[in-house]
Amino acid sequence: MPRQTRRLRLAVIGLGSAGQFHCEAAGCVPEIELVAVVDADAQRVAAVAGRYGVRGLGSVRELLATRVCDAVSLATPHPAHGPIALACLNARLHVLCEKPLAEAVGVARRMTAAARRNGVALGCCLQYRYSPHFIKALELARSGVLGELRRAALVFSDFRTQAYYDTNVWRATWAGEGGGVLLNQAPHYLDLFVRLTGLPVSVRGRLATRLHKIEVEDQAEALLRYRNGASGYVYCSTNEPYHRIGIELVGDRGKLEVGPGTLALHTFEPGLKELATTGREMWGRPEVRPVAVPVADCKVSHRDVLANFARHLLDGEPLLCDAGSAVGSLELANAITLSHFTDCEVRIPLAAAAYQALLSDLKAQSVPRRRVRVQYQTDPRMR
Repeated sequence: MPRQTRRLRLAVIGLGSAGQFHCEAAGCVPEIELVAVVDADAQRVAAVAGRYGVRGLGSVRELLATRVCDAVSLATPHPAHGPIALACLNARLHVLCEKPLAEAVGVARRMTAAARRNGVALGCCLQYRYSPHFIKALELARSGVLGELRRAALVFSDFRTQAYYDTNVWRATWAGEGGGVLLNQAPHYLDLFVRLTGLPVSVRGRLATRLHKIEVEDQAEALLRYRNGASGYVYCSTNEPYHRIGIELVGDRGKLEVGPGTLALHTFEPGLKELATTGREMWGRPEVRPVAVPVADCKVSHRDVLANFARHLLDGEPLLCDAGSAVGSLELANAITLSHFTDCEVRIPLAAAAYQALLSDLKAQSVPRRRVRVQYQTDPRMR
């Protein structure tokens, strides 16, 4: 078959704002043929299916019975990711899942195990991995130029109005989302942070709900401890304007800072440990040298994820958004939450059963939002 005729047959499951964005993005990827859309809302299915000229289905069971697709793009609310993904993976369909991969790390581990067992691909929509700045930052962090890690920090601040949270009954509830800023707004940068630093060995977390009338957190922070004794700090919030997002790594021989469209590298000469232990000057300090790091600037989007996912399946291109490497950031988010509610330091690897028990308790107390004005709009910055 000529290469230009090979296309991945894709179905989109979940037609809220994210799912409709997936449909639009799929139409921009030559390697993908959108063949079906799935949602429990019959009117929405009819409208979206008609718009794209594809098959409209009311349930995942119907989709699996048709065998009309090779892969699915999953864009339902977080708690449904696990059950739907497992059903599709066990039917030997490839799955691309919206972030977060799941609401609980135990579910995510079962998803990745099912993908391996069935010999199919499982990806996660983490489009910031495709940013040239992050790709270069990861290359630098892994090159050893920073030396041994001493400190790591992530600050993620965004802003949401009460009107945003009031756009659906499931928003900002434990039952509907499984968490707040850690599960909804911060996963992209938690993912990049964990990719750069690896997971810590312990976490002390604290959650708060500062500005919004919601049952989940709009602010989260944590102190981290790494295996070599290095310290880490995480702060995530939907209470500040979208202008302060950054990851900072300080090693024995240098410092790396990365954020949206920014990357800065400085090296230390001599290294911190060497100068601290052998320096003879009372006020001696290492020389801090800026290093030019040329990086092409470009905007990344869901199209990059979908295109890479399709080319991975069609041509064997390496999958940048593989789900196995996305479990760590969810584990960190869960650990911060578990630490807050148990009021103690939590060890990693996280005990999945302990977190699942906590989440079940929180869901049992969860109440659907009452004053809701349903809207389906994607963040305009994502386009």
